[in-house]
Amino acid sequence: MTQDLAIRTQHIPYQEGSVAWHEFGEPIPHRKPLVLLHGGHGSWEHWARNIDTLSQHFHVFVPDMPGFGESSFIDSQFQPGIINPMIATMNTLLGEHQEVDIAGFSFGGFVAAHMANQRQGIAKLALLGSAGHGGPRRPRGELLAWKEIYASGDTAQLSQVMRENLFLQMISSYDRIDAQAIRIHQDACVATRFKSKPIARPGGLAEQLEKYTGPVLLIWGEHDITCTPEYLIETLVTGRPNRSKELVVDSGHWVQYEKSDQINTTLIQWFESA
Repeated sequence: MTQDLAIRTQHIPYQEGSVAWHEFGEPIPHRKPLVLLHGGHGSWEHWARNIDTLSQHFHVFVPDMPGFGESSFIDSQFQPGIINPMIATMNTLLGEHQEVDIAGFSFGGFVAAHMANQRQGIAKLALLGSAGHGGPRRPRGELLAWKEIYASGDTAQLSQVMRENLFLQMISSYDRIDAQAIRIHQDACVATRFKSKPIARPGGLAEQLEKYTGPVLLIWGEHDITCTPEYLIETLVTGRPNRSKELVVDSGHWVQYEKSDQINTTLIQWFESA
């Protein structure tokens, strides 16, 4: 797990605030750095079950995007609030001419697609349950309100609400929702200040992918409630020679947590292939 791996965190200044970048592993000759982007109501820990393995193969950088986790809230609009500071601080950290690969989860997939069209040198993308598709969803139910419970200090009830919300949106079965998942989700929800839903829900992913000519791997969990994978395979992948797909059986939206071994293998093969 990530607590066994040394985390090097840098808070890269941007305007009046900063963006937190967490670094794992060491530079590997002739291999591009790998950037992992978390989802909405998330933090760098959306990749908690992947970082250790991936950092044995890549020099891994995992930011808290602006308005999430340890990073400053910059602006409520997408371009000035997320894309501009992400590109600027990545360039400060890695160099503006450094080629990188990006894997983005949920809202992070939508961010990755925009970054790939606004910064030179983003060589490959892997989008996991990407937001911004504008297609049909399969909700299990309305998410439960938690802010008043958090304010009351009732930790047991808060944990139960977070567990229920993880089942409603993120993880396909109750028995896979462990204490770590609940803690990650709760911490991330409490720290989230940027509202991603109004930006990603209307769509726009297809248009960004049409502009990007590099290789793209799109991954969905079979039971992802935020989309209908079969519909997206047809509309986003079929007939596009630069795009590949993977449908992960018996998994929900947070696919890299629920099926971490499979996703780790997939990402290593994808980003190591020519």
